Amino acid sequence: MDRTIDNILVTCSVIVAFIGLYFVLKIWLVWKRIDMNVLKARVFLDDRFLMRNWTYIFIAGAFIALIKVLQLLSLSGVWIEGTGEEIILDLMGLAVVVLLVLLVSHWYKLVYSAIGSSHEENIRLTSTNR
Repeated sequence: MDRTIDNILVTCSVIVAFIGLYFVLKIWLVWKRIDMNVLKARVFLDDRFLMRNWTYIFIAGAFIALIKVLQLLSLSGVWIEGTGEEIILDLMGLAVVVLLVLLVSHWYKLVYSAIGSSHEENIRLTSTNR
């Protein structure tokens, strides 16, 4: 039973990781078409976006640090890792992957909104300059 839960958690982590890779690939493919000034303005003028990014990064980093501390304790013999502890570590690993994918998905939305608006703003600017 514990092995089944472990397999489910690892499978979920892999699926979520591939979703994150999809978002990263989509961002990478359109990166050269982005107006960097518009992107910078959108990032730094949206307090919610910045706060959400830092929160995701902080929580993911805390989980990674906790995972490594538990692994160090296990290696030193202070904490003996069993099946229940392995599930906890896998849950924390899944949480890290989910947080990173959430972070990338917010960047994906922002990048794609900067593409559309930069094109619309360029049209508006060129039509008003005539």
